[in-house]
Amino acid sequence: MQLLSALLVWAFAIPALWRVRWAYVAFVALGLLYLPAMTGFHVNPQRCDFAFNTPVFIQSLSNYPHIIQFSLFFLVTVRQFRSSGWQSLGWSTGLTMLMGAAVEIAEGVSGLHHCKAIDLVPDFVGAMLGVMVVLLARRIASAKASRRNDDESPKQEARAIL
Repeated sequence: MQLLSALLVWAFAIPALWRVRWAYVAFVALGLLYLPAMTGFHVNPQRCDFAFNTPVFIQSLSNYPHIIQFSLFFLVTVRQFRSSGWQSLGWSTGLTMLMGAAVEIAEGVSGLHHCKAIDLVPDFVGAMLGVMVVLLARRIASAKASRRNDDESPKQEARAIL
């Protein structure tokens, strides 16, 4: 059942990557409802852990599932913006961190996992990984466009001569 639920959540990520807004809304909503659904929507509130020290910080950086999931969430979110400027990266980072906080609250309310504020650190690392992917993709696209324009320039000059 957990695998089916997780696949359903991520099935909406694919159309959301193609800027389908309803799929993005479903992706976010199902992502937030995933943990409470695992408990049959029974609440068992647990206290959130706000401890922040160096050993816990270093340990949180090895939370690879959070890093991967939130980098993918960032990429899906950044695709929802029509602009490709720095604002879209900022808003996507903020929304990714908001989703991370919401997931931690859902963990605490459901009682299924342990709510830890330090888990926002790997979420932020995932968002920054997503920023690097977007910037790299933009640079590659810009280089291809520049190369394509350079290839077309001699043809246009030749046409002008003829």
